[in-house]
Amino acid sequence: MDVTDLKEKAIILGFTSAIFLPVRMLAGQLLLDHWLGMLGVASAVSIVLMVLVKKEKLGKIGIMFKNQMTKTLWGRSAKWIVLTLVVFCVYFGTTILLVEKGNTEYFEDKQVIAENFATKLDRDDISRLQGPQTNDIIGVTQLQYLEYFLAISYALINDTTNGWLVNLHLIMFVEQIEILGLLWFYRRAFKPIVQA
Repeated sequence: MDVTDLKEKAIILGFTSAIFLPVRMLAGQLLLDHWLGMLGVASAVSIVLMVLVKKEKLGKIGIMFKNQMTKTLWGRSAKWIVLTLVVFCVYFGTTILLVEKGNTEYFEDKQVIAENFATKLDRDDISRLQGPQTNDIIGVTQLQYLEYFLAISYALINDTTNGWLVNLHLIMFVEQIEILGLLWFYRRAFKPIVQA
């Protein structure tokens, strides 16, 4: 393990945190009512940072930043970073869709469960549940019941949190896409020089 590389990583992590956190907090205070406006903050700061690094205006920090970006974006870790971001995109997007399905397709069932949430469901309540539309294909039916269960559960949690669950997942979904775009942008900007 290269100690110099670890020191550079720690310095760059501290440097970028010292930039991003205050900017994100300030944007959060100024744009509190308009959370959608916060989504471009990371991109704007990242692009400014990249321009300053390319123009060599950040001195040794800029050199370390460029080295770390090149190692990260062109090394093995790039595939894992992209895979992780895609998995999170799928998770956050699926949760949003499940909440929507719980509030539309399974709305009546959600209402029956919400009305009797504090008490035990009796036979009359259970008979009012419609359940999912299922196929008789092994495996697909189980997935449809899982989707039904998750859709109602997430919709109930979203109702309990006054829409906080969907808002948070929407922000995180868009931020994952934003980070994927920034990685693509950085990958083009910090392409390693191939020596002949």
